[in-house]
Amino acid sequence: MAENLDDMAWIAIDWGTTNLRAWIMGADCAPITCLSSGQGMANLNCDEFEAALLALIDPYLSTGRVVPVICCGMVGSRQGWAEASYVSTPCQPPAGKSA
Repeated sequence: MAENLDDMAWIAIDWGTTNLRAWIMGADCAPITCLSSGQGMANLNCDEFEAALLALIDPYLSTGRVVPVICCGMVGSRQGWAEASYVSTPCQPPAGKSA
């Protein structure tokens, strides 16, 4: 891992049917690096989701540091890791820290 990750603030995940993609994001919300694998939701059993994600991002995790991981895509579908309900729009953004 050649990147300097001192500025890493969070990890963005797009988990589709055929691919798993991750962006290591800096505090300025710019990507530091991009990762991908062929471990899409359709290629895994439910009990394999956590291991597939960790295999991709583990080099960017460290003991004693909490890094938010925000997932989108098929990971939130009924066939995904955890079903995310739909929200009617227009709507207010979630409360919390803004970038």
